[in-house]
Amino acid sequence: MSNQPRPLPSPDELSAAYDEIVRIHSEHLAQHGVKLPPKGSNKSIWLAMLHHRAPDPVHKDEISDAVRRQNPAAGRDQQVRHLKRDGWNVTGRGGYHQLSDPYRPDQGFVNERARRQGRLGADDFAELKVAFGNRCATCGARDGEPDPRYGPDRVALQQGHQDPDQPADDPENIIPQCQFCNRAYRRDFVFDARGRVRAVADVGPVRRANRDVQRKIRDFLRQSLGKS
Repeated sequence: MSNQPRPLPSPDELSAAYDEIVRIHSEHLAQHGVKLPPKGSNKSIWLAMLHHRAPDPVHKDEISDAVRRQNPAAGRDQQVRHLKRDGWNVTGRGGYHQLSDPYRPDQGFVNERARRQGRLGADDFAELKVAFGNRCATCGARDGEPDPRYGPDRVALQQGHQDPDQPADDPENIIPQCQFCNRAYRRDFVFDARGRVRAVADVGPVRRANRDVQRKIRDFLRQSLGKS
């Protein structure tokens, strides 16, 4: 990979590259929910630069220079990796970014969108499991397969609860968890929709914590709640 600076594409060249991106998005990506940035925005310049230089990777400084040429007030460090959040198949390493395949959306974006839509459309727990790829939302163990962490026992997804203090029969409060995670966490934690712990739900974890952690929790509570 050469470190020699290259002249920036002209505004007309980037405009033509963006117009091609618009066509590709309409024909191949819009149906997957990939977000198309409006022409003239910083993100549109990111995409135009990546598409114009493809298949070569483009350094972030070169992309920033193109952005700042059009939008002088823009920051020096353009966060090109954020295009993945919008569904674009962008890879990056060592400060370089590449539009790996403009005709296919980022697979992680597709999976997450399908999971969200599946959850919203699930009428029962069987459909909810499918929406999560038949995997435990917390540890990723696959339903019906042995888990090497627990010997020969096969994974059996159960109806875990995001918040144990919310109604147990509320579909929005249910996530699929393997029997091992469901048994281990019980009423101790509150989970987000992806099965990750986001809060403590009971005093059990505090009781099991070491003294230093307990003191930190005590000091925090005294400060936030007062000494009463």
